[in-house]
Amino acid sequence: MTATDDIATAPTPEPGWGAAAVRRVGLLSVAGPRLAALLLGAACVAWSAAPLGHGGWPATALTVAIIAVTAGGLRLALADVPEPDEVYLLSGPMRAWLNFLALLRTVPWEEIAVVAVLWLQVQHSARPWPTAALGAGLTAYLLITHIAESGADPARVLRRHLKVLAVGACLLALGAGFAMIPAATPGVGASLLRVLAAAAVIAAAALVIPA
Repeated sequence: MTATDDIATAPTPEPGWGAAAVRRVGLLSVAGPRLAALLLGAACVAWSAAPLGHGGWPATALTVAIIAVTAGGLRLALADVPEPDEVYLLSGPMRAWLNFLALLRTVPWEEIAVVAVLWLQVQHSARPWPTAALGAGLTAYLLITHIAESGADPARVLRRHLKVLAVGACLLALGAGFAMIPAATPGVGASLLRVLAAAAVIAAAALVIPA
């Protein structure tokens, strides 16, 4: 048997395999950021709510935060659902569905969720580092929501906002460090916090100065 015969008898790949793989990758690239936004929102709500006080404003803020995060996740999940140009001849259930879609797409759910989560956080006693971690989580929540809405490449978006994100991280560390200073007893611990705060300021200034 010649080399030509070997090539002729070699098994050919399944025709639909490449297209199916491309479809799976495309689905993951679309659904991944949307699911990540919902999970980050839920994590921020849980982080700010624990431990939750009984009744009153904390319970109200928690309810608003849960509704806002859920509605924001639904808006992202239904972002590709089209709306008809003509609604005059549509049935009652179809009009109700379109009104529901319009409500999801009109109300700024993410901004409402951030305000409710921050209100939940201020109900607790002072806890600087958990608050800084919550700030980082909320920033990631808004950023991944923007990526899911725009369909932009996450790596490109992160590269574009790298300096701003780094400055924000430095300022979060700076705020948490300054909040810890009054509680720290005079000595090495307080001096170390001041040194770290000064280093954060220097790093933030270096990042915002044009190269």
